[in-house]
Amino acid sequence: MTVKSFALGSFGTAAISWGILFLIINWIDPTKSAAAAFILFFLLLFLAVAATTSLIGYVARTIFMRHQLPAYRVRPSLRQGVFLGLFVDLLLFLQLERILVWWVSAIIIVLFIVIELVFISYDRNGTKNRGSA
Repeated sequence: MTVKSFALGSFGTAAISWGILFLIINWIDPTKSAAAAFILFFLLLFLAVAATTSLIGYVARTIFMRHQLPAYRVRPSLRQGVFLGLFVDLLLFLQLERILVWWVSAIIIVLFIVIELVFISYDRNGTKNRGSA
């Protein structure tokens, strides 16, 4: 995936997802809708948050990590955008089911931090051993 295709794809996905999500919020009554409306809402919310935060993360990495190659900024930006999209969806779903409490949120935050630290350590060890047989 080139950086240009990542940026255009993420921008297009974010724009379309936010637009359709806005229409769903305005047109669909949650008290009268079926499960398909909730599935569509959560799917589009995930896509919108993931694409938007991926773009913001890439821009932030471009500003603060100038020494890094542009192609190597895409992977962590996309991964963290997907994690944030999953996090937002999970918290909103738990709130919808009325089972969200502060300690469940704390456990979910710790879980996502541990997963991200595993990916960061894998990326660092992978770059050191790259090219050796």
